[in-house]
Amino acid sequence: MDLKNLEKISEKIEQYNCALLAVVKNQKISDIKQLVDFGISNLGENRVDELSNHKKEFPNENYHFIAPLQSRKIPEIIDTCKVLHSVHRTKELDLISQSSSNVSYFVQVNIDNDPKKSGISEKNIFDFVIYAKNVNHFPSGIMCIPNIESDRKKVFSKMQKINKQIKNEFPQYGGGLSMGMSDDYEIALDYGATIVRIGSKIFS
Repeated sequence: MDLKNLEKISEKIEQYNCALLAVVKNQKISDIKQLVDFGISNLGENRVDELSNHKKEFPNENYHFIAPLQSRKIPEIIDTCKVLHSVHRTKELDLISQSSSNVSYFVQVNIDNDPKKSGISEKNIFDFVIYAKNVNHFPSGIMCIPNIESDRKKVFSKMQKINKQIKNEFPQYGGGLSMGMSDDYEIALDYGATIVRIGSKIFS
């Protein structure tokens, strides 16, 4: 755990009125405790088994599930998590809406059209939001995980424009932008990120 780096990152993010989501996959309980004691309450989880264990140790934190969703595990996940970051299928939204109306979620956009990544295509995002409107469960925002070779400025700028278009079209839309990780969060901040997902820069 690098507390000095955590303090630096937190100060930077606060300047942009952005939230820090600390990714705690494979981290020791003692390190997560330092994180919680520092005042970080949003914890990003990738695995259901770790999520369950962390919830027992730290029952009062805000858990975000950031990995691709398996339909059969959605009820279990939303029993523990307040926010889902990787919704991109109407089937997932149906299950979420049927199980809980209190869970917030981000729609994952495959902003690079990368065949190796999950996410809805840019051309289909508005159809998805219309579907969300019809089931009365609007997303909190959109998110992306760019291809490692992508120009981050171009990708994040495109996400910012899409987000603005959705906000203009749907007043009930949350308008959040979940984008930016340890290596590119500072760029994401310049393009309107409202939540950044950081792991290695905190725990290295």
